[in-house]
Amino acid sequence: MTRQEFLRLARRFPVAAAVKSNDDMETALESDALLLFMLKGDAFQIVPFVTRAHEKGKGIVVHIDLVGGIGKDRAGIQYLHQIGVDAVITSRSQLVAAGRAEGLVTIQRLLLVDDSALETGVRSIARAAPDFIEVLPGIIFPDVASILQQLLPGPFIAGGFIRDSTEVARIQAAGAVLSSSSTYKLWYNTAR
Repeated sequence: MTRQEFLRLARRFPVAAAVKSNDDMETALESDALLLFMLKGDAFQIVPFVTRAHEKGKGIVVHIDLVGGIGKDRAGIQYLHQIGVDAVITSRSQLVAAGRAEGLVTIQRLLLVDDSALETGVRSIARAAPDFIEVLPGIIFPDVASILQQLLPGPFIAGGFIRDSTEVARIQAAGAVLSSSSTYKLWYNTAR
């Protein structure tokens, strides 16, 4: 998957399914969400999940820092690429570089807990140059969007505490290309 293909899927459906359990996997596969963010689980679950998702035209994004059984290193990134994962999420700059070297779409997380986290995160992201920046908690994205857009090139994804379609609309209006949510109702067109 290229960055442009990722953006095309985000434009077609603006909420990524944040998958944290086996039940979430099954629901996400049957949902309208086109990008599935695997935020928990282990290496043994990934291969069948990738296969089934690709059969349905969905993209799989793995949070390498949180999924067990995969090295948090270049070899782990290479493994994910070999099994067909489309993109990786990480908060580690060196893994962004490894993902880019493997031809994966890269997403670097920016956890905004205070002003110093913003400063440190902006420096780290500027050095790593990921394809996308995921802002957490996503619910605050509209409040910080103008600051982030001045400091970083984007595009931005908002993740965390997004629970209804009104919040998704606010986040989109503020300039994010995608929201990531574990709220099932947002994984379907009927929530819009």
